Amino acid sequence: MSLRRNNFLLLAAGCWLLVTFSGCGYTTKTILPDNVKTVHVDTFKNNIDITKEVSAKDKYEVYRPNLEVDLRDAIMARVFLDGNLKAADKDSADAVLEGQIVQYRKDPLRYQNEVVQEYRISLVCDVKLILRRSQKDSKVLFEESNITGDATYFTTGTLQVTETAALNDVMSDLARRIVNKIVENW
Repeated sequence: MSLRRNNFLLLAAGCWLLVTFSGCGYTTKTILPDNVKTVHVDTFKNNIDITKEVSAKDKYEVYRPNLEVDLRDAIMARVFLDGNLKAADKDSADAVLEGQIVQYRKDPLRYQNEVVQEYRISLVCDVKLILRRSQKDSKVLFEESNITGDATYFTTGTLQVTETAALNDVMSDLARRIVNKIVENW
């Protein structure tokens, strides 16, 4: 009986050690250098070219004025919500987040009697986080192209929302993805 109890205790201790030291590696600590505590989010450049000739492939690309201002506000809200970085003005920030909006798409998903019932809207950005050592010296900490935020919305029925409301969801999704990539790299 004592041998069984010892084996059970040994097995329980082994399981405890296995569970304790084989975690998934999740942490809430930022991957940024310790000297980066504040960030300034520049207004992204709106590089959606409304003058280019529309082809069949990109007929769903859309231009929307002032999109860059709304996106900056969404990113600032996400930085505040995340809590790993504090917002600062450009001259006193440890790092500056720059970016450009490269695409805004409005793709039809569902039709009924040749009328679009549901759309997917997507906003695509390129971003760069720059460590500011001084006014003349800087280093790129993070850079990624084609980060995409998207959402779907219905144009009719009880789930109907406006494109503007859906676009707010898209910007929130994109802001979450950008801040997560910068802070946690996922």
